[in-house]
Amino acid sequence: MTTHHFDETQLEIKLGQVSWQHRVAFAASCAERLMPAYVAFSKRSGRGDPAALRGMLTQLWDDLAGNRLDDGELRSKIDACMALIPQEDDAPWLMEQAAAEDAGAAVAYALRCRQSGQAKEATWAARRTYEALDHYVINRENIDTTKPGAEERVLGHPLVQRELARQRRDLDEILCVGDTEVQEVAARLRDRAVTEGTNVFGGTS
Repeated sequence: MTTHHFDETQLEIKLGQVSWQHRVAFAASCAERLMPAYVAFSKRSGRGDPAALRGMLTQLWDDLAGNRLDDGELRSKIDACMALIPQEDDAPWLMEQAAAEDAGAAVAYALRCRQSGQAKEATWAARRTYEALDHYVINRENIDTTKPGAEERVLGHPLVQRELARQRRDLDEILCVGDTEVQEVAARLRDRAVTEGTNVFGGTS
């Protein structure tokens, strides 16, 4: 059975081979899968604004469908998104806080990818989604990362492997279509990510 790895350098290279629209769609799909984590954090803590963060991501998807955001709107949304990201020193600290931080950051990177078109922003959105699962597994399984084999144990966990497989699948899909079918591919990635987001931290998709 193939073990998937997160290779940031190779991912950025591959994303550099597709259109900026497909990079944004890839980044947005990564962010979409983490949205439920932000909602869960907000419900438990009373902090954050899931509706506002959801609205930003929805507008990004709408942009890919043809309802373009202008530069001023993008700058404003990026600033607003950054303000919604929980910080490590926000108290009281909750278990859900780390994933919520990754979720907000992934949305911000997706917006920044739309602003700049750069592959590195989409890569960073993917990294935050991967890191959210990595952190979750370490804490759920109480893994001592200083012990031999700990890294392999985390990487090999089904939750981490499923997310890396999803990223690989989405990347392969946009590489296959090239610069065509932007709206169709974006809609497909969005619908899939919404469904998968409901069980990223414990389901079977």
